[in-house]
Amino acid sequence: MLSDPLPLFRNGWRIELAERAVRPPGVGHFQLVIDAVFPYSQPRVLAPDLGSNYCWPHVEPKGLLCLQPTSIVAPAGDRVRAHLDDALELLNWSDDKCVAEFEREFASYWAYQAITPGQNLRLVCLVPPGGKSRVLAFHLDVKVGQVVVADTKAEVKDWLRNFGTPTRDYNILPSFLLRLPRPWPPSHFPQTVGDIIHGIPEDALRAILLPDRKSLFIFEVETSTGTVFAAALAIGAKNSKIKNGFRSWARVPLDRIKHAMAQQRVERVVASRVDPSWIHGRDHSPEQAALRARRVAIVGCGALGCEIAELLAKAGVGELTLIDGDNFLSANAGRHLLGLNYLGWNKAKGVATELQRRLPHLKIGAIHPKNFERLSAPELGKLVAVDMIVTAGIDIEGEAAVNAWRQTLDRPPAYLSTWVEAYAIVGHAVLLYGKDDLMSAFEANLPSFRLTDWPYGAGEVIVEAGCSNVFQPHGAVDLQPTIALATMLVLDALLGRVPASCRRVWFGDRNAVTARGGVVRDGFTEINAMRQIPW
Repeated sequence: MLSDPLPLFRNGWRIELAERAVRPPGVGHFQLVIDAVFPYSQPRVLAPDLGSNYCWPHVEPKGLLCLQPTSIVAPAGDRVRAHLDDALELLNWSDDKCVAEFEREFASYWAYQAITPGQNLRLVCLVPPGGKSRVLAFHLDVKVGQVVVADTKAEVKDWLRNFGTPTRDYNILPSFLLRLPRPWPPSHFPQTVGDIIHGIPEDALRAILLPDRKSLFIFEVETSTGTVFAAALAIGAKNSKIKNGFRSWARVPLDRIKHAMAQQRVERVVASRVDPSWIHGRDHSPEQAALRARRVAIVGCGALGCEIAELLAKAGVGELTLIDGDNFLSANAGRHLLGLNYLGWNKAKGVATELQRRLPHLKIGAIHPKNFERLSAPELGKLVAVDMIVTAGIDIEGEAAVNAWRQTLDRPPAYLSTWVEAYAIVGHAVLLYGKDDLMSAFEANLPSFRLTDWPYGAGEVIVEAGCSNVFQPHGAVDLQPTIALATMLVLDALLGRVPASCRRVWFGDRNAVTARGGVVRDGFTEINAMRQIPW
């Protein structure tokens, strides 16, 4: 048994190693440990003589080795043997293999030696990958323990405003991004400002090395698995120490500033990327650049429209314009993106605010707290520039107004109209290009291609008590197939995958129609299926 087992582990065994069985000097034994839930967890192997100095790849504090997991359905003895074999293989890697693994796992080793989570400091980085070494801008909020860094002051301010914590220019300081030719091994991680500033231009150093203030350095490096950002914070030397004998800071020689700052300790910080390329696909989405350039207007920010707006924002669409004249009511909360903290807000404004707080890089082109048919000529003029206009569950008057407006344009934006039939058993999304006319397929305010009919009194529309407002009695889950159907059609159109006008249909449960007193039409031929039909 182990004399001093690690926390979380219940049992352990000491395994002596033959002389020179592994390459790191001084390693004479392994410790094999298991926790209380084994065999439904992994056995672990430690090489305690390696300590916690990250002198060998995949060795965590106290010599705990990071090894490949084994299958929990394999015999326990086979699993233990596999872990011990892997431990021997790891500790016999060549020097070149060790260097390659330290470089590949640069972000992990930086994080291991960064400011601990208990210190509550997070750094969010808006900087896109692939640029040159350059001056950046950053804001440090000591109260909330957050650093925001971007290429410009304007980007920092916009992000913070959208996030709900606005700031002013004087709270934003210069930083510097240093591109590394290759990742540092842990033994070369910077300890002081003097370890970092070699090669940084003099004008940048004078701007960054401020007395009595934090200095921030961002590092960008390419690894075999992608771009990595890391950061280091340094506390500036005392103003009195540097300025002593000089009337103004501008007259202090740079060498004096560098000398005073050189021994200032740096704190390594994990940089969490929040630029669009990372948020929308972790640098691996071939569609992100195209979607980032697209602009979509959504008319109707109710239960359908708000969810479509959220999915488009998460997909990476660069700009949304939101249009809705209704206010958010308590009855909306059960099937809406917004919660009761938005009670009484205009829906378009509330959805814009909520989405930008979740994704602060999202651009909102405009917010119109009115119905489409009440937009002014200048407001309509700006809508011409969007790539697509989406109407989501709006009334027939608004739908007809959007359709008629498009007919007046020489080059109208693409148009997607989506709605559900009673109880959301059927959902529609119609995509139209050019001057294709939606209302030509309507009869008596209903689409000719509808799949259900509902006799008066069937309960598909309910009048609320006291206000004469009406609503359809479906829930948030019932809407999901139509939300997915419509959003996918929007994205397919924006990415050029659907070149011609069409409609997509969600066929739900036919039996649910008759069970609720409705009539199934002849076109309702499938159950729980989505289909695309030419326009």
